[in-house]
Amino acid sequence: MTSTPVPPGAASPLGGRFIADPRPVLDRLRESCPVTHTTSPAGQEVWVVTREADVRAALLNPQLSLAREPADVGRPHRALDMTLVNYDPPDHTRIRRLAAPALSAARLAPWRERVAELAEGMLDGLGRRTGGAQNAAGAEVELLADFAQPFAFGVMCEVFGIAEAHRSALRSAMDTLADAQGHSAAEKEAAVSVLDSYVRWRVERDAAADCGTSADCGAGVIGEVIKAWTAGNETPGAAAVSRAELLDLLAMLLLAGYDSTVQMLALAILALSAQPDGLAPLAANGEPSPSAMDELLRMDTPGPFATTRHTLTDVRIAGTLIPAGSQVLLSLTAANHDHRAHTEPRLLRLDRTTRSRQLSFGLGPHYCLGSALARMTLAAALGGLARRWPAARVAVGAEQLRWRGGFLHRRLVALPVVLGV
Repeated sequence: MTSTPVPPGAASPLGGRFIADPRPVLDRLRESCPVTHTTSPAGQEVWVVTREADVRAALLNPQLSLAREPADVGRPHRALDMTLVNYDPPDHTRIRRLAAPALSAARLAPWRERVAELAEGMLDGLGRRTGGAQNAAGAEVELLADFAQPFAFGVMCEVFGIAEAHRSALRSAMDTLADAQGHSAAEKEAAVSVLDSYVRWRVERDAAADCGTSADCGAGVIGEVIKAWTAGNETPGAAAVSRAELLDLLAMLLLAGYDSTVQMLALAILALSAQPDGLAPLAANGEPSPSAMDELLRMDTPGPFATTRHTLTDVRIAGTLIPAGSQVLLSLTAANHDHRAHTEPRLLRLDRTTRSRQLSFGLGPHYCLGSALARMTLAAALGGLARRWPAARVAVGAEQLRWRGGFLHRRLVALPVVLGV
């Protein structure tokens, strides 16, 4: 199979309304040319892979690399200059292992009750602000600002061990970086500096010999990661992680664990709102089942593509030769809606038998490090909403929703929701 050359001056299929709903474009590419040579909205040549079997295999192919060299920015290192997705194994493995145990499902399980309490408390507050639980039916709320954002951030702070004194500044910084298009370059620089200052302070304090004199020292995921880093660097023969790599890792965990969860919750509400029963099926067992969560993740995701790869050698996918040095986009959304893997993929079926094949968290070495925490947060939020307001629905049509971001990460600006009993 060969790919059609990019026509000179052709508009990118990944621009325009793509961020509002990428599925029609990706469906067309998958069925007409599953390995498509095209351009990004910025004009960069890319190869787009869309069939589930091909995406799955490519995610595991070491010849499709994420590695890059740090940019020469003419200043000392700052957190987020590099992130975990800028490395291939073995460097990726060396850095990832610091955080993987602390973010495992087993390690996070004791937090489940506290996360549920946070959801209940914030939803109680939402009900009071709309006139009480009974009077809230029919009230309109902006779900992101009124619930999803403060809840996701609150969970992250508790689980990561962020003291109250630091939360306001970090929340402001992360909101700025999540909505980069809505802020100036100076505002984004200031936000990165806030994150950088916080993780540097945590490392200095938590790694100190007298750390125990602070009540929250060593607390949460951040404390566990710093403890693992200190222990690893003191072990003879161990593959050490540098301080710069640790700072990048901690800042990435903070930023990635916030807005993506907010947006996943919004997309789940959008999908459920379009169903005749709304949120009601999620309330049957107290909170969504693992199968329901997988199906909601399959239906839509903020990131239509995995992080952009580049080919280390010529790579052949589905009979198409992609030259060495090419940029490759592996479409998770297209794979999740491939009828070869999922029967009638546009239908939301919470009991779908193939739901575990969903690829929204990726696959292989770069499988999402925070997936267990994201699932826990989403389950508590969706379960709480479904028990209180099973008939909740999005208050405006799809054409009225406002989107920002781009083809790699799309985000809703707001989600007006009418509550219902």
